[in-house]
Amino acid sequence: MNKKIIGLDLGTNSIGWALIERNTEQSEGKIVDAGSRIIPMPQDAISKYETGNLQSAASVRTDYRGMRRLYERAELRRSRLLRVLNILGFLPEHYREA
Repeated sequence: MNKKIIGLDLGTNSIGWALIERNTEQSEGKIVDAGSRIIPMPQDAISKYETGNLQSAASVRTDYRGMRRLYERAELRRSRLLRVLNILGFLPEHYREA
């Protein structure tokens, strides 16, 4: 029985692929076709890379996401603290009304 398999190699700046036809009864196969697609980098990213700045756009997004998570966690801690203090009656009246 002949079986067709597609293999993908997903990189940060390229995608490689290969189509393989395999005979399962005889345990042999052949590469039908293969290729790759290079994802172009923006000119400003290339110039930053050439000057020695090796920070990618994905790492910048990751940094921003990390900062957002820190702010969200701090806000969550603050709201939990205010809720507990309100239950215990340790807050002034103007906080309780809000």
